[in-house]
Amino acid sequence: MTSASKSGSPFLFKRDVSLASLTTFQVGRGRADYYVQISEAEELIKIVKLARALEIPFRVIAGGSNLVFADTDYHGLLIQFLAKSKNSKKAKISLRNSGSRVSLIVPASLTLMSLVESSLGHGLAGLEALSGIPGTVGGALVGNAGAYGQAISDKLISVQIFDPSTALRTGGGIRKISKQACKFAYRNSIFKTKLAKDYLILSAEFLLEKGNKIELQKKSREIIQTRLKRYPKNLKCPGSFFKNVLVRDVSKKSLQKVDASKIRDGKINTGWLLEKSGALNMRAGAIHVSDWHGNLIINDGGGTAKDVKKLANLLKNKVWKKFGIKLEEEVRYML
Repeated sequence: MTSASKSGSPFLFKRDVSLASLTTFQVGRGRADYYVQISEAEELIKIVKLARALEIPFRVIAGGSNLVFADTDYHGLLIQFLAKSKNSKKAKISLRNSGSRVSLIVPASLTLMSLVESSLGHGLAGLEALSGIPGTVGGALVGNAGAYGQAISDKLISVQIFDPSTALRTGGGIRKISKQACKFAYRNSIFKTKLAKDYLILSAEFLLEKGNKIELQKKSREIIQTRLKRYPKNLKCPGSFFKNVLVRDVSKKSLQKVDASKIRDGKINTGWLLEKSGALNMRAGAIHVSDWHGNLIINDGGGTAKDVKKLANLLKNKVWKKFGIKLEEEVRYML
């Protein structure tokens, strides 16, 4: 570990860091020249401005729960905006009562589970179905994470972002974006587009309903137990690899091949499509499909991005040949 204090920066950096080690999938042979973990929004802004001033290439990631890093090195600074575990429970969460509803403002670096636990602790409903999903609030917003019919954007009011490009021109760069302006869709948002790919989410505000604390916590525990059956602890995986398929994107001919019981909330269960296509236990190198869920892809250890892409393409082809349905990754390929 090296210090940047000589350049006037209080930050500590790690050199030559494994990219795979920063993700739950633990895939990729590449390494980052420099790495730093940032917990606070103010620190994130400072280090981004520093990197730009020194003309150092940089990328910002969140919790790393749905990323597939490349097998090549990253010659620049990789910034992980993630609250340290010891500070996660003590995050600056602001609550404002408004009748039967409460406004909750949280830092984007907070783990999603800490947000859920905080809302449940205050007897607030609207986020309980997200229980057990890994990653951070910011990362979840970028991908509009969700489960069991609930998405993180459902109760969102607005997000505060930092736009490095605007900061260069005006010296500011911090502004609030409404939920509508975020253009949320199924596992998608404006933050995945070229227009806003450089926006950094600093914090988010949610409006939650007051509910029965005991019932909400019970539901949360049940959801976590259900998730653990699908995603056992310490499994090297990114969660669901492919998105479920929107019915509106499927032809009538292909839809006739799908079991109606596997369609819910306008989406076809991708795990079922894969299983019926013979995906279980398929393998490419150290990467394989589990034997109990078709949309769960696991790294045995030492898996590469090349292995992942090879298996993903094989699976896409299988589903296309059997159903005429195109699959799209929920994971994001990085660098």
